[in-house]
Amino acid sequence: MGLKPMKFDAWKFVLLVLWGLIFANLVHAFPDGMAKSLRVLGVLFVVVHLAEYLFFYKTISSRPESPAVAFLMTFFFGIFYWKYHPAATRNKK
Repeated sequence: MGLKPMKFDAWKFVLLVLWGLIFANLVHAFPDGMAKSLRVLGVLFVVVHLAEYLFFYKTISSRPESPAVAFLMTFFFGIFYWKYHPAATRNKK
């Protein structure tokens, strides 16, 4: 018996919580070990999501949202925005 995969909305919530902790760490001093981990995670998130936006620019820019909204959604949610968004599944017919 394995764990059931989380719904994608749950993953978005998890990402928002992590982004919130990363931003809170910039404003408020967390304990040393946690602060270092959050800094590393923050840098990793920024690099990965920017690279994802650049590599999948054509797919993301074909979305119905404005380019600024598409960038922000990709930056915060990554693949959960551009691949599993309802509009993405409609275009695959």
